[in-house]
Amino acid sequence: MQQDDKDFDYDYFEVSLLCGKSEIVSLEDFMLSIGACSVTYRDAQDVAILEPAPGKMPLWQDIEITAMFTKDFLEAEILRVLEAKYQDKNIKLERLKNQVWERTWLEHFKPMQFGENTWIIPSEYEAVNEKAINIYLDPGMAFGTGTHATTALCLRWIDEHDMKNVEAIDFGCGSGILAIAALKHGASKLYCTDIDPQAIESTLINATNNEVIDGIEVIEGKDVNNLKDLDIVLANILAAPLMTLVDVFHGLLKEKGELVMSGILKEQTDEIVEKFKGSFVDFEIKIMDDWASVYCIKKS
Repeated sequence: MQQDDKDFDYDYFEVSLLCGKSEIVSLEDFMLSIGACSVTYRDAQDVAILEPAPGKMPLWQDIEITAMFTKDFLEAEILRVLEAKYQDKNIKLERLKNQVWERTWLEHFKPMQFGENTWIIPSEYEAVNEKAINIYLDPGMAFGTGTHATTALCLRWIDEHDMKNVEAIDFGCGSGILAIAALKHGASKLYCTDIDPQAIESTLINATNNEVIDGIEVIEGKDVNNLKDLDIVLANILAAPLMTLVDVFHGLLKEKGELVMSGILKEQTDEIVEKFKGSFVDFEIKIMDDWASVYCIKKS
């Protein structure tokens, strides 16, 4: 057993141990039964699973499981119970220092420029260029700050194209960053949809803070197919769900409407093009940091 005995104020501590794939369910159940407030898995070999299929939860062969406890629980008692049950495992304990985790992460999120005229500014910073298109963003818990290559590729596309008076959908809106960028570049209406309620909440807050909330309309997934004749579909999600959405995107767009997709690994671009080429033409692929965006136009 290893124990972190740093002397600082803390509200939580966590215990971690290695286990095999076959042990994970019973171990998680046991952790929760003795009072863990959360349980997380991590590959012990640091091999990422970037894109599980919908509804699937693939696991690694060797897993590090970590259970978090509030300090209302006695560390020594939790360790005693775990060591009695899992005598053959090395159990680590670490105390977690009090801090606002979102704020800690945002300390590393600085103003960033995309294309010639678009800046993403953390809400606590001043604009670098007052004349630019400045998007003030506090992403909260939703994906999309511009720091990831997939978002950056989409922001650059928006910066480089005429968005005036277009109607578009941000499909998988996350923080709302793409919808807000499009509106600030002159779009007249952005429909936003996402399967995560936190993403919708984040989008509405960020749109309000950027004074473009009047241009946003939230659409539930079940109602998306009611939209027609849009100028642009922006879809920064992942290749697996994109592959299932060819007909949906085709139905959303007007003739010669534009589709911008990202969240695609560069080795997946051929597969995406092959899937979409029956309904779309004029494909353009951009690569950044092993990720890709794919642009195309609805076939007449």
